[in-house]
This record gives sequence, C-alpha cells and structure tokens, in this order.
Amino acid sequence: MSGRFVLVLHSHLPYVLGKGRWPFGEEWLHEIVLDTYLPLLEELQTLDHDGVAGSIAVGLTPILMEQLKSPDYAASFRAWASMKQAELLLDTSRIGNMSSEARSLNAYYRSELDRRIQGFNAIDGDIVAAFAALQTTGRLAVLTSCATHGYLPLFSNDESRRLQIRAGVATYEHWLGQKPTGFWLPECGYLPGVERLLKESGLRYFFADASALDTTTQELPSGYALLPTNEDAPWTPWDIGSGVAAFLRNPATSEQVWSRDRGYPGDGVYREFHRRAEGSGWQYWRITDKHIDMSDKQWYEPEAGQERAREHARHFAGLVQDLCARREETTGDPGIVVAAYDTELFGHWWYEGPGWISAVLRDLAGSGSVSACAPETVLQERAFPAGRLRESSWGAGGGHETWMNSETSWMWDVIHEDQRRFTRLLPSLSGEVGDMILREILLEESSDWPFLITTGQARSYGMSRFLEHHRKVRALLAVAEGQPYNAVESDNQPDAVFAHLHLQNLRRPACQN
Repeated sequence: MSGRFVLVLHSHLPYVLGKGRWPFGEEWLHEIVLDTYLPLLEELQTLDHDGVAGSIAVGLTPILMEQLKSPDYAASFRAWASMKQAELLLDTSRIGNMSSEARSLNAYYRSELDRRIQGFNAIDGDIVAAFAALQTTGRLAVLTSCATHGYLPLFSNDESRRLQIRAGVATYEHWLGQKPTGFWLPECGYLPGVERLLKESGLRYFFADASALDTTTQELPSGYALLPTNEDAPWTPWDIGSGVAAFLRNPATSEQVWSRDRGYPGDGVYREFHRRAEGSGWQYWRITDKHIDMSDKQWYEPEAGQERAREHARHFAGLVQDLCARREETTGDPGIVVAAYDTELFGHWWYEGPGWISAVLRDLAGSGSVSACAPETVLQERAFPAGRLRESSWGAGGGHETWMNSETSWMWDVIHEDQRRFTRLLPSLSGEVGDMILREILLEESSDWPFLITTGQARSYGMSRFLEHHRKVRALLAVAEGQPYNAVESDNQPDAVFAHLHLQNLRRPACQN
C-alpha cells in the first residue's frame, strides 16, 4: 500500500497594488512574484516537461488574484523589474573593489533576472492563468479562500462570514472559469459551524492544525467507535459534518521546515535574507552562522546552496517515507502526510525553496512507497472517519491572540459595528452603493491589518490601511442610511478590486453540491 503526501502552499498578500511604495506597499507584490511565484512556476513546468509524477495544492487568495489580474499589474511589474536590472548593473561598479565571488554572483543574478522576466513575458504576465494551466495538466489543485483573508473566528456574525466565503468562491469562478472544491481558512482559523457555510458554497475540504482535533468530548461522533487520539489526528481527513473534510497538518513535517533552530532554511550555506547591498538591495551573502553579526557574513555560493537544498529534499522525502512506514507497521495503513506552508517562504524568504520543492517531488516519485497527490485524490480513494474540531488557528498557542490583543481589540470593535450595520441594511441594499459597501467592508475585514500591527512588521502601514477602508465603509453606510455621500471623508475614490462582484448575486441561496 502506498502512502500519500499532500503538499499545500498558501499564497496570499493583502491589497497593496497602488497602495504605497517602498518600504511598504506595491513592492511587496512585485518581490513575491519575482522571488516566489515565477521560480515556483518554472520548477513545476519543468516537472511537467520531465514527466515527473506528483501533484500539489496551491491556494491563491481572491485578493491576490484580483491584484495579479489587474489590467495595470503587468506593466507595473515590468517597469519595476527594469529598475531592478538597472540597479544590478550599477552594482558592477559599486562592487568593483570587492572580491571575484561578488562579481561572479552579480553576473549570476543578472542572468537569473533576465530569465525571470522572460518567463513573465512567456505567460503574458498572467500568473493566475499559469497556475490554472498547471491545474489543467493535473500538476496542482488550486484552492480558494476568503475574499480578503478575513479571520472568520473573530467575526461578529455568520452573514459576514458567508459573504467572505461566497465572494472568495465567486472570484475563483470568475478568473479560473470553474468551481473550487478546496478552501484555505485564513490563518487556519476554524470556528465550529463554519463547515456549514463552506458546504453552502459547494466546497468539500479545508485545512487545520492537527491540534485542532477534539479528542476530549464525551459524546462519540456518529459513526465513530472509539475516540480519536492526538496520534490519530494527522493521518486521515476527518468528516466534521455537512460532508466537509478537514485535512490536518502533520506536526513533524511542519517542524522540519518551520523550526527556528532545526528548520532547513536556517542552514549556513543558504542565502542570507536580511543583509542587502546598499543601493540595489540584492543579497550577496550567505547565512554563514545565525549567531554572528551581519557584517561577518560570507559570500553566497549558488551552487552550494542548490546542492544543500537537494540534500535537504532527500532528507525530507526520507522523513515522509519513514513516517508512513511506521504508521503502516502500527495500523496497517500508511495514511497521508499533510505539509502546509506559506508559499512566500519558498524563494522570497528561503531563496533555495522552489528548488527544494521540486527535488522533494522528484525524490518521492522515484521512491514508489509514497505518492505526492492533490487532496481530491485522497478524498476519492478512502472513506474518512467522523470527528470534531475545536476553535483554533495556526497562530501562537493555537488561539486568536495574534489578531486580537490589547493593541488590536479596538479594530474588532469597529469591524463588529460595521458588520452589524451592514447586515441590518442587507435586505434593502442593491445597485452600485451596495456593491461598493461590499468591496470596502471585505477590505476592512482583512486579517493582515491587525497582523501587521501585532507583529510590528509594518505597524503604521497596517493602521493607515485599516483606517482608510474603515472611513470608506462608514461613508458608504451613511449613504445607504439616507445621508449624502462625502467623497472627501472617504478618501475620494472607491477601490478598483472585485468589480465583478455584485451583492445581489452573493445574497442568493448557494447551490448545494
């Protein structure tokens, strides 16, 4: 019996297109496209060309798709990439007094950047269509998510949750031309009962942490003879009601990549993310040692980094095979191993990451004992037991503190009041005003604004973006309640995303699949 490996990559950036420049804003999106999405597409297309078996799941949040499909995006990226080319060329004079290693690395980066731009042009600048094409070949399954990555457990009512989900499904259908079956709960934020809302929109599965499985209830779920244990949690999808399956992340695979101390990306051979060349911002150094000063970092060697990524891929593939083998010895069933990560880790934060993914898939394809497959394949192959999940997330401690704390609680008070006013108005809302309120309240609900404040990554930017959308929501709600629209107070212009969404359509009863 063959084990199953399900690799899930969650791709998301908040609405930053046209919303500021360096250090926070539009450059985030351009950097992620260059560092992560284009290299990942290149690796997956090469696997297709080489006939290497194996599929993965890639989630694209609707707000990310909206930005990548914007008519302004391709031109904006090309202009930015041309600027990066010029900066790299200037580095040749800046590093003239440096070592031959630095000059060689500069030439390597210029060649790589040219190749990335050629890859972008080869797909006509359409990242979403490129991922969709790989879904057609069976190389990957594309998942959807909440429209703007709203953190559902902290919402004030089910109608607001429903609109985030339905808007996410509608956006997927609009851009990919088919209905989604898989869903990424933002931040793996699960609230009991959300499965009913997913089922309403025809969704079949989502992902959560293994610790979310409730093994303490005294009432046995229907169809279950014994209570599951923590050890049982990650080895199968769980039917948590309404015919919706929950896939649970395997802790061992998560630890191997994410661990600050033991995770692969911290290896000294890999490229150092935090030290950048003055002027161009390019990274010429390797980690060397995590405990030394940035000024003591040594020059990065691409070939050594790539070889180490292949070594780590062999180790990871061996880990997955060993996990399945031990599970089969114990239960007679090798089960499934689910590994879920933020896509942006691979390439942007961990430069060698896309090559590592490709090498893992190649190693597993050659093993014969474990197959990399899409979640849909697992659901077709096996019956899955009934279980229950507790309220949870993949945040610190499995709770909500990353998004709700002393610094952000006021934001949720504001969001809840806006959600209550919006849902009271829903029966009477129609036309352009209703659609505009929908777009702005979806943007206000983004989990990114409290996250940026809590983590301190971009505190003032997160604050200003939240308040921008909040002001627009309040001004539009006032119009819906009979007051005149004040364009000055609402920052003048509505946001140019989700133009295809119409509140009237999202209020209609969803099809039961």
